[in-house]
Amino acid sequence: MAKLADVGTDEAFVRENLELITILNGTLIEGKQREEVKGAIGTIQIDGLIPTFLELRGIRESRGKDLPLVDKFQLYEDFSRKLWKAYKDLTQRAAKAMGFDVGFIWQEEPKFEEGLKRFRVEWPALPTEFEKFLRDTRSEWQNELSKFRNGFLEHQEGNRKDFAKFYDAQFVEKLFSDGWGMIVDLLVILMSLRLPPRVHIVLHDDKIHGPGWPNRYRWEIEGF
Repeated sequence: MAKLADVGTDEAFVRENLELITILNGTLIEGKQREEVKGAIGTIQIDGLIPTFLELRGIRESRGKDLPLVDKFQLYEDFSRKLWKAYKDLTQRAAKAMGFDVGFIWQEEPKFEEGLKRFRVEWPALPTEFEKFLRDTRSEWQNELSKFRNGFLEHQEGNRKDFAKFYDAQFVEKLFSDGWGMIVDLLVILMSLRLPPRVHIVLHDDKIHGPGWPNRYRWEIEGF
């Protein structure tokens, strides 16, 4: 027995990633496929988000310290590499395990729009705001992170000064929150397409549902 990581459910990203398993257990994804999806979700956590968070923790601890520039750069660059792995590679694998091909989300604009239209045709029950949800994510942070990770870090395209925000502690705090939040929201949307009839997943609202619910999401069953 060995300790995996010094990160627990006091961190929101851990709690909400675990909540995905609870939601999965109420879907029509069953048997061997369910076990594969559980494993894929666990991999997002263990090989993606927790390593990213540990880099973020290092960034927090480095603030106010006179670190050599190379050491400082490495913290921020490893953070972006690991967040991209969690968001693109591992999340895409989890979606594929559920039976969804969402690779278009990370493609260039023409292929993204083509794939988005095709996905709507294949899954007409998608939420009406799904297209806006993806487009906003791309414009707000995904495309910039892609250019930083794939362009600059992997292929040395551009100059580090062009990506100054990715070396800013306050910016990466928000980027981590946006990144893991997008992962959770996207997988919940996909799981909502594999629910029994008249069953829905909704965001919990204390004003509507009452206080005391420990999770972000809850079930709604028509007629109850």
